[in-house]
Amino acid sequence: MQKQGTLMVVSAHAADFVWRAGGAIALYSERGWTVRVLCLTYGERGESASLWKEGKSLDEIKRRRREEAERAADILGAEIRFLDVGDYPIEVTPDLRDALVQEFRKYRPDVLLSHTFVDPYNADHPRTAELVREAR
Repeated sequence: MQKQGTLMVVSAHAADFVWRAGGAIALYSERGWTVRVLCLTYGERGESASLWKEGKSLDEIKRRRREEAERAADILGAEIRFLDVGDYPIEVTPDLRDALVQEFRKYRPDVLLSHTFVDPYNADHPRTAELVREAR
C-alpha cells in the first residue's frame, strides 16, 4: 500500500493518546498512513496512584506504564517514542522544545494532534498543547 501521509500525536502522559486520539490513530493507520505517537511522560506521578499504593518503585511504575503504552500503540498501528521528561508538572526546557522540533522536521506530519489549550484539571495538558504550537 502506498504511504498516504503522516499523523503525529503528542501526548503529555503515556495513556492520553489512547483515550484522546485512539480512534483517529486506528483509522489513519488502517488507511496506510504512518502514525507516530510522542509521549512526553509516562504519567508516573499523577496517573499512577494505584501503582504507588501497591508500593511500586518509580522505575517499576515507568516500566509498567511504558509496556501498557507500547501495547496500545501496537494494537492501534502506531510507532511510539517516550521522552520521559517527568510529569506534574511538565517542565518545558529548550532541550524538550528542540526534541519536538527535530521530530517535526524528521517526520513532517501532515496532521498533528495534541491536547486542548484549556484544561482546568490538568496543567500538563495545556502546557503540552502550547509546546506543540511553539515547536511546530
